[in-house]
Amino acid sequence: MFYMEEVREAIQNLIEGFDLSGFPSLAGIIDSMDPIAWTLFSLLMGAVALGIFFSINTRRTFLQTDDVETTPEMLLARLKQDPTQLNPAHILSRLGAEATLELMEYGDRVDDKEWIYKWGSIRNELLYLLSRQNAFGPIYALARYYRSSDQQEPDSLRIRRTALIHKLGLRRHLEPNADGLPAELRVRCHPAEVVGDLGFAGSTIWLMPDEPAEPPKGPLIEMDPIIFRTLEEAELNLNIRRTPMSGGGFHLLLEKRRNMWIVKNEEIEWAS
Repeated sequence: MFYMEEVREAIQNLIEGFDLSGFPSLAGIIDSMDPIAWTLFSLLMGAVALGIFFSINTRRTFLQTDDVETTPEMLLARLKQDPTQLNPAHILSRLGAEATLELMEYGDRVDDKEWIYKWGSIRNELLYLLSRQNAFGPIYALARYYRSSDQQEPDSLRIRRTALIHKLGLRRHLEPNADGLPAELRVRCHPAEVVGDLGFAGSTIWLMPDEPAEPPKGPLIEMDPIIFRTLEEAELNLNIRRTPMSGGGFHLLLEKRRNMWIVKNEEIEWAS
């Protein structure tokens, strides 16, 4: 108790040591300020207000971003509005294979041209990233996207459908030309190859490797015979001509993983 009394007296003596009566009043300070002082005071208040504004605004932005990323469902909903909000690697790591598959299937059905323009490069990168993973989840999600998970179906059909979806998306549709003529798919196949439905949105013609064909009237997609390197690796050349003067040739390397076919690598052989 005696010690506390000494502390209290010391604090009281310290306060009394400051002669507060000598400080000018607020009214006196205001009366003594000249235009330069008022200018400096205004600048100081403006800087303080600006600092508070940016502090609150930045904090709110970070909170919004964290809130969006709290669940894959919320992030998926935002990416469906604008797929460029995250780069493809972050999309895959934060969504996971199943939600990424949902985003890819959604993207292939969007009609908005601006969204499609943003989506193209992201889709290609997502396909590349998924094909580099060898875990069952990503492989199965990718095989489902390629419609290649039915192991009872002949390999040749699954390979061709996989290649078609890889280049054209799930709709497997190529826009008509300027005259409104529809696209056509020509499949050059081996004599023993099984002929089946590839889901192409247009006419499909199956031809032998050297069989002659009429000149195309509209856009044309051509598939060469499948070259099997091994029982689990195959190559396929695919040409897409949107007009007689524009198109491209593509070489696809496909791999069979866990009895499901996926595109492992793609090379552009020519473009015009």
